[in-house]
Amino acid sequence: MTTAKRAHSAFFNRAEQQRGAQLVELALMLPVVLTVIFAIVGYSLLFMVQHTLSSAVSQAARSVAVAGSTADPEAAARQLLLNSLPSAMYPAGFSFSTDQLAGAADCGNALGAGTNPALSCLEFRGFFNTAENPFLSNIPFADTFFPEQLSASAVVLYQNTDAL
Repeated sequence: MTTAKRAHSAFFNRAEQQRGAQLVELALMLPVVLTVIFAIVGYSLLFMVQHTLSSAVSQAARSVAVAGSTADPEAAARQLLLNSLPSAMYPAGFSFSTDQLAGAADCGNALGAGTNPALSCLEFRGFFNTAENPFLSNIPFADTFFPEQLSASAVVLYQNTDAL
């Protein structure tokens, strides 16, 4: 057998021995790669939801401060919250609550406005439950690595002109 034939047959024998090795490597690496991709997508969604939640709550508080003469500022702010959220995402885990605080002193107002009956204090809270979101709850190990709930709150001191 010539040297060229031996080298040729040795190359093909090695190639036949390596057949399927790439499939094994793919099978070993695919779960790791998919887990990293799902983690990146999942945490990106969580950061987007937290930003949306914070923005919605602060916009609601801002709207009450601007429209203090509204008969029901809580309802107006709640409607603004619903309008500011992406409609495709709202039903899957968002909830909001408002709490009329006792007075301006509860807002931490340093101006001594606690005795002014025209000033009211309203707290907005927004919550996002990750277990209720169908996308986030189906990510592998989501219950271990993602927080159970995201929240944001804003407190506004507003002048209720109807009380004047």
